[in-house]
Order: sequence, then C-alpha cells, then structure tokens
Amino acid sequence: NTMKKFISFFVACLMVVCLLPVQVFASDSQIVRYDDGSYDVIIIQEDNVTRASGTKTGTVVRERRSEDNVLEWKASMKATFTYDGSTSRCTSVDSPSVVIYDNTWSLDSKSCSKSGNTATGNITMAKKLLLGSGKVPITLTLSCDKNGNLS
Repeated sequence: NTMKKFISFFVACLMVVCLLPVQVFASDSQIVRYDDGSYDVIIIQEDNVTRASGTKTGTVVRERRSEDNVLEWKASMKATFTYDGSTSRCTSVDSPSVVIYDNTWSLDSKSCSKSGNTATGNITMAKKLLLGSGKVPITLTLSCDKNGNLS
C-alpha cells in the first residue's frame, strides 16, 4: 500500500516536470503558427559566460514542431554584440546550425550576415511532399539594443 502511494506520487511528480514548458529558462520566446497546424517556437537565449561589460553574446533558436508537438528540426545562430548605452553593433555572427529530427525535412541552403546591431541567418529547408518537395525559407534574427538587451 505504501509502495503504491509512493509510485503514484512519483508518477504525478514526473508528469508535472514533463509538462513544464521548454522555454522556461529562455529570456524571450514567441510562437509562429502555420495553416497545417505545425508551429515554430523562437527562443532568444543569452550566453551565461561572464564577459567584459559592454559585450553581449546570444543565440536565437527556431524549433519546428508538428501539429502533434513533435520536434521536426531545430535551427540556431549565435552572435556577439557591443553596446555602450548610446549605440550598439553586431561584431560577429556564426553560420546557422541545423539539426534535423524528421527525415521528411532536409537543409537546402544557409547563410548569415551582420548589419548595424542585427545578425541575420537565412536558411532554406526542403520538405518532402507526395509529389516532389517544397522549399521553406526561414529567417533567424538577433538584435541588441544600446543597453545590451537582446531581441
């Protein structure tokens, strides 16, 4: 009887932990929904590494999930910025990385650039369809304001 109570309690705790949203630890996130029921979760994360004041590194992550909440692919891009309270600029950006979990998707192309206080990643994903494939353009954007806030 005690064992049953313990197992029930353990399962209940496990369910609560599993239901917590993934983006709890992210500094910012948003959701983009599509007509087929799939959606993207866009998360902006700040690098926890202590850096010199006036420098900020962050990563923007975009996860594509099916209408059943299954992770299909994840794209991410890291960039570094400087800021001084009156202006900011992007000093470096890493080429986007893509991890594919659903083999109906593949990476077609990727590139990145920086301009002013913004880093941009352009990715084209290819989705296998019944007849051929469809190209899906994805943009990753990471900006830093004059006070070091990422968006």
